[in-house]
Formats: sequence, structure tokens, C-alpha cells
Amino acid sequence: MKTPLVFSTSPRGDEIARHVAQLLGAPVHLCGPGRIDAAPLAADAYRQGAPIVGVCATGALIRLLAGTLGDKMSEPPVVAVSADGKVAVPLLGSHRGANALARWIADGFRGFAAVTATSDSLYDFSLDDPPPGYVVANPEAVRPLMAALLKGEKLRVEGLSGWLELAGYPVSRDGSQLLRLTESPAPGPGLLVHPKTIVAGLGCTSKAAACEVITLVETTLEAAGIAPKALAALATIHTHGRTPALLEAATHFGVPLRTFTRREIDREKKRLATPSASVQAAIGLSGVCEAVAIKAGTLIMPKRIAGNVTCALGRADTPVDVNRFGKSA
Repeated sequence: MKTPLVFSTSPRGDEIARHVAQLLGAPVHLCGPGRIDAAPLAADAYRQGAPIVGVCATGALIRLLAGTLGDKMSEPPVVAVSADGKVAVPLLGSHRGANALARWIADGFRGFAAVTATSDSLYDFSLDDPPPGYVVANPEAVRPLMAALLKGEKLRVEGLSGWLELAGYPVSRDGSQLLRLTESPAPGPGLLVHPKTIVAGLGCTSKAAACEVITLVETTLEAAGIAPKALAALATIHTHGRTPALLEAATHFGVPLRTFTRREIDREKKRLATPSASVQAAIGLSGVCEAVAIKAGTLIMPKRIAGNVTCALGRADTPVDVNRFGKSA
């Protein structure tokens, strides 16, 4: 996520703005008469697609952005927060994170989020802003589907539907609105949602370049019929947790790099599809990439080698909770 713009427009809101900035890990800008001009800051943040949080009246924030507003489908989250922090109002980008951001800020001050989007009022989340672990592949299909649901139509889900039913969505085997829940990128009718259930296990030498890692992961996903957006994490042995090529690849795919210890990897030696005598001789392990991929659940693509990198794919039955998967690199 790009660094959010957090500002206040009067001294009365400065304290709350400082707290919000601290929560978001962002700098704070104290604006208003005789201070910094908020207008160019807000306009620049909007053009860059950065989240905007203004501790000010909603009308004031709307006027600041009035001459900058563009396409609804690309606008960033914009949230107005009251000077006492008790009310957070998502103004723009409600289904691109503004609703969630408003709720998070409100929770931090024991206030409430004034969410007005119809879909968020009826259901726990909108389908264009699904919960962590799910990503929409064709967002242009959300609007007509949601419109049909609001008219009383029902969802027909290909895949596990419990998470949708718990959120209040009407799911039926005879539903007219199709939602496909799959790791496959194959085009088709309806709304396509990818569960982030895939882990790419990686091994490499010290000579590995980021482009090698990225290319091998991409070709391995393609060979397995897996969409890149279904990737939940890259994983490797803990001694490679600071390897620049792996960290750059993780950034490229927008996923974390998670690590496992030698002992944790060695526990999977009997489950490896292609144990390596040369790796065993070099580091005392039968393999790395398959072993860490298996940690997800099931090995779906055995080791593939390209230059200085090895890659294998593992799949979990449900979206991977990356915070509980190995350790942070």
C-alpha cells in the first residue's frame, strides 16, 4: 500500500491526526489557515492513488478534492474523521479499502464508521472488497452481480461457499448469479474469485537474480494452471530470508517471504517428490523448495529448476494465514 496522506485542517484535530498517522505508520500534516495548504497535498495523493485521511469536516474534504476527482474504478480510499475521532466517514473508494480503513480507524478510537454503501449495509463485506485471503480477478463483473442480488437474485457458487453464507449472502444451488471460486485463471462466465491458497517454495544459490526467481515462479504457476493472484506467499529456508533476489520477487508478486528452520524442513523429507542427493551432501537436507511448499498442505507441483533457482508449489485447503505460516523473513 502507498503511504497514506494524513492531515488535519485545524488545531482542534491535530491530536487525532497524529494518532491516526501513528496507527498507519505515516507522517502527519498539520494544515489550515496560517499553516500548510492541504489542497495540493490532497490532490497529489489522489493522483498517486494513495489513501487519504483528513481529520476535518466531510464537506471540507470534498471541496479539497472537487477539482481532482476522476474515474470511480481507480479512485483511492478517502476517509474523513471527526476532530474527536469518534466518527470515520468513507467518502470515496469504499470498496477499495475505504470502508475497511474507516472501520479500523473508528475501532481505534472506540467510535463508529458511517458506512453507507448498500452492499456493506446488507452484507458483512462487498464482493469487490472481499476479506483477506480472497481476491477478485474480474472486478468489472461485481457491479452487475451485486445489482442482481439487491433485486432478490441468489448466488450459485462453484467452490466452497461457507464464507459467503456467513457474510449474509443468499447462496443457492439454483442461483442465477454465478461466482467461481478457484485458483485457475481460466476465463468464463460470472464473477471469478481466487482464494490465496498457493505457496511457492523456493531454493536458490547466492548467484540467483530476482528476474530468475520471478520468471521461474511465473512459469511454474502457468504450468500448474494457477493464477498469480492465488499466490499467498513465497517460502524458503531461514538462512535465505535476507536473500535480495527472493525479497525482490516477493515484492513483485505482492506477497510476503516466509521462512522455515532446518529442523522444520527436515521433518518433511519423507514427503518429498524429488529428494536431492547433491543438496543432502551440500547442506544436510534432502531438499528445500518442496519441503517448504508442502508446509501449505499438499504438493501440487514438484521441484522445477532454472539456473540458480528451484521452485515447487503447495496448496492449502483454505486461504493461507501468512502470519501463522512459518516466520517473517
